[in-house]
Amino acid sequence: MNYIYYLIQENRDLFSDEFVSWLEKNEHVWDAFCNEAFKIHKRGFKHYSARTIIHVLRHHSAVTENGSVWKISDHSSPYLARLFDLRFPEMAGMWNMKTCKRAEIDAYKRKLNKLF
Repeated sequence: MNYIYYLIQENRDLFSDEFVSWLEKNEHVWDAFCNEAFKIHKRGFKHYSARTIIHVLRHHSAVTENGSVWKISDHSSPYLARLFDLRFPEMAGMWNMKTCKRAEIDAYKRKLNKLF
């Protein structure tokens, strides 16, 4: 998992602060997400939805977030997809990516904090 955190640090502006904190407590969700993405890729899908994988994990497995009464949040799906592309560049491009406004806002706040 250390390599995952290295990738996040090297590409910090792509990830919200909330996701980074969430991932530390939910690495098992990352592992399950990767396993599902590998299955999808192996079946020949060139494009797929990270949110659909989250729905599969939410409804067909025992994977739940630590410290929460709710199952896996949709808020994590765009960041899991980005991290997957960074970690497995040979499979990059499975996801249609939109700008993550929360990550942009958090990056802007971090830059401001460094200035003052």
